[in-house]
Amino acid sequence: MSYCRARQLSRHVAFALVAFLLVSTGAMAEALRLPAIFSDHAVLQQKAPIAVWGWGEAGKTVTVSIADQQAETTVGDDGRWSLELPAMTAGGGSLTLTVTSGEETIALKDILIGEVWLASGQSNMQWSIKLSENWEAEVAQCANDSIRFAMVYREVSTTPLEDLRKLTPWAACTPESMVNCYDGAGFSAVSYYYAKYLQAELGVPVGVINTSWGGTRIEPWTPPVGFAQVPALSDIDAQVRMNTPDSPEHQAALKKAIAEVETWLPNAKEALAEGAFPPALPNVASKSVLSDRQSPTALYNAMVHPLVPYTNRGFIWYQGESNRGEGMLYRDKMEALIKGWRSLWNKEDLACYFVQLAPFRYGDKPRALPEIWEAQTATLKLPHTGMAVINDIGDIKDIHPRNKDDVGKRLALLALNKTYGKTDIVAESPRYDRFAVEGNALRVHFEHAKSLKTRDGAAPTWFTICGPDGVYHDANAVIDGTSVVLTAEGVEKPVAVRYAWDHIAEPNLANEAGLPASAFRAGSVPLEGALRHHVPEAKDFKVVYGFDPTNSTTVSDRIQYDVDNHGNFTGKTIERVAYFMHLVDADENTRWVYVELDPFTQEISRVGVPVPDKAGIFQQDAANLVVKSSDSALPQGALSAASMEFWACNYGPQPGRKLPGASDSKYDFDDAPDATRGVGHGSMQFHDVTSKTTLMAFNNFRGGRNAAVGIGNSDGDHPDWTFSNSASNWVSGQLLVLVKVAE
Repeated sequence: MSYCRARQLSRHVAFALVAFLLVSTGAMAEALRLPAIFSDHAVLQQKAPIAVWGWGEAGKTVTVSIADQQAETTVGDDGRWSLELPAMTAGGGSLTLTVTSGEETIALKDILIGEVWLASGQSNMQWSIKLSENWEAEVAQCANDSIRFAMVYREVSTTPLEDLRKLTPWAACTPESMVNCYDGAGFSAVSYYYAKYLQAELGVPVGVINTSWGGTRIEPWTPPVGFAQVPALSDIDAQVRMNTPDSPEHQAALKKAIAEVETWLPNAKEALAEGAFPPALPNVASKSVLSDRQSPTALYNAMVHPLVPYTNRGFIWYQGESNRGEGMLYRDKMEALIKGWRSLWNKEDLACYFVQLAPFRYGDKPRALPEIWEAQTATLKLPHTGMAVINDIGDIKDIHPRNKDDVGKRLALLALNKTYGKTDIVAESPRYDRFAVEGNALRVHFEHAKSLKTRDGAAPTWFTICGPDGVYHDANAVIDGTSVVLTAEGVEKPVAVRYAWDHIAEPNLANEAGLPASAFRAGSVPLEGALRHHVPEAKDFKVVYGFDPTNSTTVSDRIQYDVDNHGNFTGKTIERVAYFMHLVDADENTRWVYVELDPFTQEISRVGVPVPDKAGIFQQDAANLVVKSSDSALPQGALSAASMEFWACNYGPQPGRKLPGASDSKYDFDDAPDATRGVGHGSMQFHDVTSKTTLMAFNNFRGGRNAAVGIGNSDGDHPDWTFSNSASNWVSGQLLVLVKVAE
């Protein structure tokens, strides 16, 4: 290489090194810029200080102006700046937002002052106008310069991003922008219709920022500050903290890991020198568990945090399908989301209007969706919230109902009434208030209704009531003003009511404005109601324990009872023990069995679900056992030969007692417990030995919805229900443990 060529290369390397050092030390000036959410055609929130922020050269002055409003600030050492413009009122027409710093200027054109809303959720919120009902006719006449929208692209991040990586920037509503935005996928239908009805009623510009992702859960949209405010979500809060690099929890864990590695290293070197195996390397996490699109905070970090603190009036939310099955836990997660977003924008009255999920045939758990409906209704206890009920415009064959027009309209009605004070607009659906028992009738009172009607003129549908036995019957329903009077054949003393309590329920009850009534359940069945109804001869028995075997929980390998009265029987002599299992399927069909026998122990704490120790194993005759059941195939009355198998450990199919006819390959009425292990699958069974029939079984105590629950012999591989995972075949159940004691 020539001297001149080498000198030239050396100079290039030097220049590159200087440039690198300038960048790495922050000395290189950053160009003036705004977040991506600021663009031409944007809408800025009226009647509130307007937040504007961005980046620039440290120490320089930044001036922002629009119309006759102006504010300035200084860029911080970190290259960031932020300020607030004074509040403005809609009506000034198309404006220019100008940002200047030194010789640099940014001018955003065609800016409107009006109402700004965020829209978020999963697929029904993201759902394109092009996939919605009557979309072509709607798009053809949608042009409205006073409706503007922007749409955030899908992105995941383990840490909060300072700016959006990609979005469809603000655009005025035209047929072209509606169908071509988001790389041709089209704008969100619910967001568009929401803006359409708001703008028509308010007469001011309306802008919607849509940030949504199909199939996502609620947790990834929730910020850390939201989880921290809801004690029921402390486990998620802890998970987020542990995976946040600058948190004390993460720092402590990392320091511990470093110390373990430093201890390991010399031992590993010694093993290398001796030609031996090194000790196991400490397990140090190198990748966050929050990196998936379903992980807590992952979508907030990438798709919401970069929008903060863009001034807005509130947000609309359409999500919950992916959290189906969580019941009232979803209410806690909604609280975390709402409080979290309100904390981000430092606005306690930030509105949140959400959509109650539409009916849909999900599969084998028809109560899971009503439980989410119940959780969504309970969310309304939070201030500045509202719920659009859509059980009349869904499609039980399609999880994405195509009528998004009415969805957007009902959300808009809530905003108009609650946020904008148009109290003459009826916005809320009829909602359960209370009930009263009147003889053999049950009267249900509703709020948010001046009167009630049905949309088809027929009697109200999807009401069921039950008596103390807990069996629900279809009710005859009659509207009386703002209440509905219910009666049912076979129910003389109603104690509870359900309305639309099924995932395919499309009820017809509505208020005077045609808004549909929301699903609910109310009242309660007495703990011993079904027992006393079916087995009156058990009148002298008292409940020790009670729980639902179809959805049980354990802590430290012990069943968590819903009712635990064992302390009431300490020191008393047990004369008889009884067990009552009551199971309810999706069609409200019930099966039950009652077994009563001489006491096999005088320790009241051991008559319940077996506990994990050797003293808790009872494999023996069930003396003087009497059985009564709804299942006519089961033997009834006093049995000549009965057995019980109670243990918390694992067991094998080999006959432990060598009872005649017992199988050595199938789990049945005579198995072999592994007494050397305290915790395992677990068995709580009674059998008729003569007919080789399982009377009652509750196995796999720790299985929850995968526990094995059965009455009679199983049709599966094992007669005693072992490994059947049958708990999920039932909607609900009850297992009562009772005793008769000497007085």
